[in-house]
Amino acid sequence: MGQERIVIAAGADALTSGNKLLPQEFSMSEAYPNPFNSTTTLSVTLPHAAELNIRVFNIAGQQIAELADGTFGSGNHKITFDAAGLGSGLYFVRATVSEQPSQVQKVMLVR
Repeated sequence: MGQERIVIAAGADALTSGNKLLPQEFSMSEAYPNPFNSTTTLSVTLPHAAELNIRVFNIAGQQIAELADGTFGSGNHKITFDAAGLGSGLYFVRATVSEQPSQVQKVMLVR
């Protein structure tokens, strides 16, 4: 017969679907490592398939990279920022998911 399963996730906003925990809201984790030397990785979590756009801006507000632009499925997605060719300094990573407020974080490139 069918088995019923209860999942308790302390401190997490999640729903269950089969064997997976699904987030209830869009989130972007802190980049790691940060400060970084050449590459850093961000983790973006989506509660459902959505249009995701991730852009990087310099301190002057100029867009210098687009890390993602398209439809991503629900779950966790790792995005790598390769800063080859960029100078040391502070950069801003902005993640936007359709019809939700953008999330922005600072990353520090150290050469």
